[in-house]
Amino acid sequence: MDRSSNREHRDNQDRRASGKRGPDILEWKWQFEAKSKKDLAWHDVGTWVNFKYSGTRELEVLVRYAGYDKVDEEWVNVENEMRERSIPLEPSQCHKVKDGDLAVCLQERDHYALYFDARVVRIQRRQHDATDCKCIFTVRFLHDNSEEEIDWKKVYYRPTQEESVVDHNTPEPTKEPKRPKQEESVGCHSSPEPTKEPSLSDIENLWP
Repeated sequence: MDRSSNREHRDNQDRRASGKRGPDILEWKWQFEAKSKKDLAWHDVGTWVNFKYSGTRELEVLVRYAGYDKVDEEWVNVENEMRERSIPLEPSQCHKVKDGDLAVCLQERDHYALYFDARVVRIQRRQHDATDCKCIFTVRFLHDNSEEEIDWKKVYYRPTQEESVVDHNTPEPTKEPKRPKQEESVGCHSSPEPTKEPSLSDIENLWP
């Protein structure tokens, strides 16, 4: 499926593109979203297909995104490219989003409608009832540094604000090279420790 033209399909699959009320928040607790290397957007994980450890001993998962086909399956790094699913903002919950918060917001262009990390720059608070939020959210998308004014239907808030966000305009600090580990000698009657097979608990244990 073409990732840049899937808006109509996701309208029928998920509240993210339709603006419809999502499932109860409790149903989202152990669901996940992953960041695609192809479009840098966050997509809901529909299925974990397979697991493996990379050459650097980092856990990777082959995921199939919700609403996508098998041909769109992608390997993602569990630590850096997967996290608990963002929560759809409801009209009565706009107080949960504050200036400076990290959010996941819908960016619409002529050829795509995708969800990206964004920083909430400011919020114009307006009085409203519990059925329709009239506040205006100004957000700065982190992947292209653009700012937009959006309404509540395009905002997903993070379960926590603990994730550090990499500003693509700020160079990463230089890291000191790691000293190579000295190989331990193995006696003739010893056998190397077997490689641990990845399991579902390896992923769930990353989130307390």
